[in-house]
Parts: sequence; C-alpha cells; structure tokens
Amino acid sequence: MARPVDILDRAIIKRLQDDGRMSSAEIARQLGVAERTVRARIDRLVSDKVIRLVASIVPSTVGYAVTADVFLEVEAGRIQSVASLIAAKPEVGYIGLTTGDRDISLQIHAESVEKLYDFVTKELGTISGVVRTNTFIIPKILKTHFDFVGPGMRIDEESEREADFGPRRIGS
Repeated sequence: MARPVDILDRAIIKRLQDDGRMSSAEIARQLGVAERTVRARIDRLVSDKVIRLVASIVPSTVGYAVTADVFLEVEAGRIQSVASLIAAKPEVGYIGLTTGDRDISLQIHAESVEKLYDFVTKELGTISGVVRTNTFIIPKILKTHFDFVGPGMRIDEESEREADFGPRRIGS
C-alpha cells in the first residue's frame, strides 16, 4: 500500500503544479529541505501513481479553437466497445463511462465549430451502437484536471510555514 501523502508531499506537488519544470533544487530551497529529500519524494509520488510528470498541450494554442463535451447514449451491451473505438480518436481529450441518462462522456478538441459538427455527426453518430449524442460547446475553461487539488490535498501558505519538514539544510 502506498504511503500517505503528507504536508511536505503536498508542498512539493503544489510547486510542480505551478511550474512543472521547477527543479528539485529550487523546490528544496523554497521548502528548506535537502534536494535529495525532494528528489526521493517526487520519485515516490510518481511510483505510487499520486502524480504524473508529463507535458500537456494547451489545445487552443495549437489550432484547436473549439472544445466541447459530448454525452452519448449507447445500446446496452455495446458501451465498452463503443468507448474503446472513440478513445482511439485523436480529437478526444477525455473519455469516461458514466451513470444516469447517458453512457459515455467525452471531451473533443476541434479546429472549428464546423469540424466539431462533422466529427460528432460523421464520426460519432455513425458508430454502430450509438443511439444519441448531446453536445455542449465550452466557450471558456476555468479549471483543468492539472489544477485539481482534492480536499485532503489542499495546502495554504500559513500551513506550509507552520509545518515542520524535519531537519533543515544548512544555510537555509
């Protein structure tokens, strides 16, 4: 079982979310701990699958001006196969199986409203088993999954200042 995420881990994660390229040395300097401690913590957070260190494309900066959420109703017994087909499409940024009125939720990035329409009607709408699509264009994204900090993961500056991260580096 993975070790629980503590306040030092949360402080490291916060810095990496603000700047994914921040060096272990800089994080260590800011937190007043040894660089090897930060490197070891990051390695553990990655190996425990708490965090992933990846480059993330901002779709709007590379020509994908339109983002939309699409919800699909799918014939019983076809949900998994339909989802697998859709997941392979490069326009799809996210896909998940849902509960309720719709069976599949996905997010699409398209170059234009016309291309979004073509994708929904010609690609998704023609997949065997898809009964209905419901599309919502997203004019403004306020928060992405890269900004996610769960309730138990939040850390504020005061908590961080009051935290005892253990032995301090000499000179910090």
